[in-house]
Amino acid sequence: MFTVHPIGYIRKGNEVFIEILPEFLEAVDGLREGDWIKVVVWLHESDTPEKRKLLKVHPYGNPRNPLTGVFATRSPLRPNPFALYTVRIERIKGNRLYISWVDAYDGTPVLDIRIFVERLDCPSEVEEREVDISRGLQIGEINLIPRKSEHLDELEEVSPEEFEALIIELGPKTTVLSAEELCRLIRALQDIYEELPVEIKDKVRCLE
Repeated sequence: MFTVHPIGYIRKGNEVFIEILPEFLEAVDGLREGDWIKVVVWLHESDTPEKRKLLKVHPYGNPRNPLTGVFATRSPLRPNPFALYTVRIERIKGNRLYISWVDAYDGTPVLDIRIFVERLDCPSEVEEREVDISRGLQIGEINLIPRKSEHLDELEEVSPEEFEALIIELGPKTTVLSAEELCRLIRALQDIYEELPVEIKDKVRCLE
């Protein structure tokens, strides 16, 4: 057995916000206005023994739709009535995260909040097992995640234009650079660095 505890609640009035409980307020540090987040809630209004037993529903509550297993629907009626929303933080004020609209009821318990990452939350041509997370770097708000260099013997026929070498994340946005594009980026950054004032280059000396 295990237990979960709310970290806050959905509040709805003229605006929608997540009220973070005081003991979890430090966990908000790092979130910013404009961020997209994943919000896990417990659909307490659907948490009854009878509703938990329903394994098939009519999608969208429309009896004209054929009965479908709940795992293939977005129905709130589920064995474990979790729901997952992707929302945008409109603004942050104290222990309140003002968010875009959700259809959850006022007072719905919030169980978790996670930052939205396109690489993880949307389909991608580069599989997660192919990226070298342990070598990922965070520079400012940019995440740089290289591709693993394993099985290079299998890549003899792959051109630099085809090989996806680096994942770049900026907030929720993700782009993938080929080896050829990475090379061009490195050259461009070197040119930009060379144009810096001498006084600044003498202090950073990043290419030495």
